Order: sequence, then C-alpha cells, then structure tokens
Amino acid sequence: MTIVTEHEIPSVLLATHRRAIVHAPDPTFDRSTSGDVFVFLDGELYLDRVKAPAQIAAAIEQGRLPSATCIYLPNASAAARHVEYTCHEAFAAFLAQELPRWIAENIAPGQRLFLCGLSLSGLQAIFTASRSPESYSGVLSQSPSAWWNDEWLASSLARQESSPVRYRVSVGLQELQENVVHPPSGLVQKTSQLASVRRLASRLQDTSHTTRFTEYEGGHDPVCWEKELVEALAWLTADELAPATSHEGRTGTTPA
Repeated sequence: MTIVTEHEIPSVLLATHRRAIVHAPDPTFDRSTSGDVFVFLDGELYLDRVKAPAQIAAAIEQGRLPSATCIYLPNASAAARHVEYTCHEAFAAFLAQELPRWIAENIAPGQRLFLCGLSLSGLQAIFTASRSPESYSGVLSQSPSAWWNDEWLASSLARQESSPVRYRVSVGLQELQENVVHPPSGLVQKTSQLASVRRLASRLQDTSHTTRFTEYEGGHDPVCWEKELVEALAWLTADELAPATSHEGRTGTTPA
C-alpha cells in the first residue's frame, strides 16, 4: 500500500516554497528503513503522463526495484520551468542543499537519493549532480535538452578523478528536430536532441562520470520514457554494475 501526502518545502534560495507530492511505501513505514528516495523534477509529467507511480509500485512488488519513496516536484509554471531547468544555479542549490535536508528531517533520513528528470528537467538534473556530487547517488536523465545554450552543459563538464554519481541518460532515434523555438519563453533549439544528447553522454564518459547511455526507437514522448523507466531506475540502484555486452546495441557503460 502507498500513502500519498502533499507538502510545502521552505526555501530561502528560491522566491517561494516548493510543493512536493510524496508517495511513501506504507502508511506505517519505518522512516529509518524506507529504502531509496527518487526525486522527480517535472513531477506532474511523471505522475500523469509517464505514469511513474504505477510503474514503480508494480516493479517493487515484483522485486525488480528495491523499496523506495518517490517525491514529485511539480513546476511553479510553464515560464518558471524554462528558467529553473536551464542550468539554474539557485534551483540547483535548492536541490542539492535544502531539499536533501528537508527529506532527511521529514521523510527518510540517511537514505540514498536519486534525481530524475526529462527534457529540460533532465538537463537540470545532470547540471545539479555534476556540481554537487555529494547530494545524489544517481541521475536519471531522459531525453535531456542538451542543445540548450549551444550545448553549454557538455562543454562545462570538468574531468573528475572519481565521481560517486551514476548517470543514466537516454534519447530517442526520432528526436531529430532542429532550429525550433520553444514557447513560452522562446528558447531556441539549434541542434537536434539526438545529436546533442549523444555529445553530452560522450562528454560525461570522457570526464570519468559513470554513465550508461541508451538510444531507443521513438521520439520525445512520455510513452517511451514510461517504457524505459523501471529498467533505468534498476540500473541506478543496483549494488553492482554489469559490464556492457555486445547485444545491448546502442548502450554503453563507463565506470568512474
């Protein structure tokens, strides 16, 4: 059984408090043994269109995922989404400092945290963890908007001797749009999602970040993200990483 609660997370780094929807494993669960914690940016999309709660609950019941608490962070607005998910320093600080502290005090102390995002929020998830690797054990980044600002994030990544963070990055083979203007803010996408995500994943690997990169048959589509969700989370939470094999096709894993 899952209990769903709503909260407001206080913040001195952001202009307003942030709403959070928490799916906990059981109404009487032991907070000290509540398992991993998945934090989903674009929370309303993961709830309604990716159908994450049903996918994760079924996977836990089947033993495909460990017990977990899921925290969904809805967006303040469509316009705010274009600000907070474009390598935004203050929002990254909120995710790396204030949110983990709130989780430890109110939800699940001492548990591993995983940051998940799609499209623009996938970009922000990688940015946040690369800047604050002590905050999250892993990142799920589905079709990240790596094209943003002439692929600035890829060029900004620095080589690390050893990174504790795992990155699971994916993109669709049909994500080929170029020279697109995205409302409501008018973000300009010059290069395709496919080409820019390939370069971002390669840069993560080249800078010694533990990365698994996959390409799927499909486009920029919640149905595709739903299909890969459980496998992606299972890889992030695995005790040991299996080596990449030839039958995996467009998949690569590079250890730190």
